[in-house]
Amino acid sequence: MHVQCSHKVHIGRNVMIGPYVSLTDSVAASVRPGYPGWAQATDVLKTSGELIVGDGSVIGAHAVIDGPVKIGKFSIIEPNSVVVDHVPSFCRVSGNPAVVTQVFVPELLEWVKVNSDTERESALARRTEHPLLSIVIPTYNRVHHLGNNLQSIYNQVSDEDLVEVVVSDNASPDNTQEVGRVYTNLFSSFRYSRNEQNIGGDLNIAYVSTLANGSFIKLQGDDDYWLDGALIDFIGILLEHLDCALIHTMPFHPDNRVYTLEGGDLFLAHTSNNAMQISMNTMKKSVWDQIEDKSKYAYTSINQIYWFYEILILDPKFCIINRNFYLYAGIIPEGYNVGEVCIKHFLDALHHYEGRTLKSETIQEEKKKRFYNVILPLYGTIVRNRFASDVSNLEQYYTDYYANEDYYEDGLLKLREISVMRP
Repeated sequence: MHVQCSHKVHIGRNVMIGPYVSLTDSVAASVRPGYPGWAQATDVLKTSGELIVGDGSVIGAHAVIDGPVKIGKFSIIEPNSVVVDHVPSFCRVSGNPAVVTQVFVPELLEWVKVNSDTERESALARRTEHPLLSIVIPTYNRVHHLGNNLQSIYNQVSDEDLVEVVVSDNASPDNTQEVGRVYTNLFSSFRYSRNEQNIGGDLNIAYVSTLANGSFIKLQGDDDYWLDGALIDFIGILLEHLDCALIHTMPFHPDNRVYTLEGGDLFLAHTSNNAMQISMNTMKKSVWDQIEDKSKYAYTSINQIYWFYEILILDPKFCIINRNFYLYAGIIPEGYNVGEVCIKHFLDALHHYEGRTLKSETIQEEKKKRFYNVILPLYGTIVRNRFASDVSNLEQYYTDYYANEDYYEDGLLKLREISVMRP
C-alpha cells in the first residue's frame, strides 16, 4: 500500500486493504508507475484536505483513492477502481472514476444493484426510513447515565451509518428531557419519546421497541455504555449474521468467538441468566413483529424472556458473541423482589415453553445451575454489601420451586448460611 499525505489520511477500524492500493489526500498527486488512474502532471496539488476511510470498509487490489474524499463505513471499493468522490456508507463502487453500483438496503437485508443516479438516490432514501439497527433505550431518572450512553454511541456512528437511536423516557423527574432535546437537534437518526406517566419498566421496554424502524432491534440498558469501537465491531458481526433471529452477547466468556446455533434448548444452555440482561440481546424485527401480545408478561419484570422463546419458535437460528461490548455503571438491582423474579417468574417462563421449544431435562439442568450459579451468588452479594434489594421471602420461593429436588436440603442450608449475615 502507498499512502501520500499532505494533510491527513485517516483509516478506520477493521478496514481490509488489498495489495497495491494507493491513497492520497491531494488531487493530482505524484505519479507512481504501476498505479492506474493517477494524474500524469504533478507540479501543483489541486486540492488538499482530509481523506477518511470509514470503519469496516474493504478496498480491493490496485484501487486508488485520490483526493480529500470520505469512504463511508462498511463500503466496498472494487479492485482497480479509482475513487475521486465521496462514497456513502454501506455502498459498493467500481470503475474509473468509481461510481456506486450497489447499495445495501436494510429493509431487504441485501445489496441492491443501481444503474443510475435516480436508482441510487432512491435506494439511499429507503435506508433513512428503514435503518439496519435500532438501538432502543428505555430510561427512567438516570440523566447522567443516559448522556454517557448516547455519547458512547454517537462517538462511533453518524446519521448516515444505518443506525437509529430511540429513547423512551418513563416520565423521569430529572433533566432527561433536556438530553433528549439536545440529541434531537444534533442527529436526525435520534428520536426521543416521553411517557405522560410512569408505565413500569417492562411496558416501557415493550413500548420503545415498537418505535423501532430498523431491521434489528438492539435492546439497550440506559446505564450500559458502548466501549470505544465496540459498536462498530458489533455492526460488522451483525452484517455477517443477518439470517439470525436473535443475537446474544456473552461478556463473561470474552474469547471473541462468534458462532450460530438453533433452538430454545441450546439458547437456554448457552445464555442462562444472561438473557435477563436486556443489553445482551438483539432481535430481528420482522420476527419480533409476529409476536401477538408483546406485553402479556409485563408483570414479571422479565417480559423479554418470553419474546426470545417466541422468536425461537418462529425462527430458531441465533448467534452468540463471546465478547464484552460495554462499560457497566453497576447500578444496584432494585425495584423488584429477587426471589419472585429470579426464581418464580424465570422458572415459570421456562415451563411455559416446555414441550414447545424447551425439553424438560434442559429446564431441570438450568434450574439447578441457576440456583447454585446465580441465586446463591446474587444473594450473597446483596447481603454482604448491604444493598437495598428486596430479598424478602427468598427461602419460601426456593421451597415452592425446589422442594422436590434432591439437592433441596443442601441449597436450603446454603441460603441460611447467607441469611445469618443479614443485619
